[in-house]
Amino acid sequence: MAISRIDYVSDAEHRIQPSDFLEAPSSAASDWQTSSPWFDDAGWVLPLGGFLIRTEGRTILIDAGIGPNIDILDHSGQLLTSLGQLGTAADEVTDIILTHLHVDHVGWIAPAGEPVFSHARHYCHRADFDRLGSDTGSSPAMTGVHDAVKAVSDLLNVADGDQTEITSSISLRLFPGHTPGNCIVDVDTAEGPVLLLGDTAHHPVLLVEDGWTDRLDENPAEAARARVRVAEEMERTNAVGLGAHFPGVRGGRITRDASGKRQWRPTA
Repeated sequence: MAISRIDYVSDAEHRIQPSDFLEAPSSAASDWQTSSPWFDDAGWVLPLGGFLIRTEGRTILIDAGIGPNIDILDHSGQLLTSLGQLGTAADEVTDIILTHLHVDHVGWIAPAGEPVFSHARHYCHRADFDRLGSDTGSSPAMTGVHDAVKAVSDLLNVADGDQTEITSSISLRLFPGHTPGNCIVDVDTAEGPVLLLGDTAHHPVLLVEDGWTDRLDENPAEAARARVRVAEEMERTNAVGLGAHFPGVRGGRITRDASGKRQWRPTA
């Protein structure tokens, strides 16, 4: 059954400078923020939240925001309120898909040590799950992720392999690099394929401009290869790509200009 609607569920936002996350090629280092089509002096308002899909009698939340009481962020702690505005209560969510195990994607699964979505199956990839123990103590953020995942252990489905079907229209696919178990979510919609990219690309520029890198990728070379795979697939299938932190939570397609260079075409 094709999906007719994907809703963004806002949790927080935070204004950053693009250089906090991204590094341009050296040839563009002096002017990439102000002279490129991607950025200006105002910076980048980074959205943090998740996506809600209702299908086949299930209510599926893809990523769970950064959580409550994050003082350094603007307008934080809004995920449950945003769900309510979409007519959904926490106990009505049947599935939580975690694209990867970073704090800004698991924040609401158990912020006080108890599952918030107590009726939901929680999915993550084994490559991220298995390394949690070794990362515990490496930073307060990773300790928090470990504790949150442990709190939902009775609800957890750990995905193995390259692809896991969640419903007939939604599947989880492994694209390692940002983290070992980083995944995208394939969604079969009535208007064609949509790829929810998680943090495979923090910004569309990473999908179309050669040489740009993401400072937050754990394995930069592997992450770059993952983005090439995504870009090639988007171009081949005309899929819409939408990252968790894309400016304005706006997706797009990849086309080519007359010279053969990849172009990002935002969706309406």
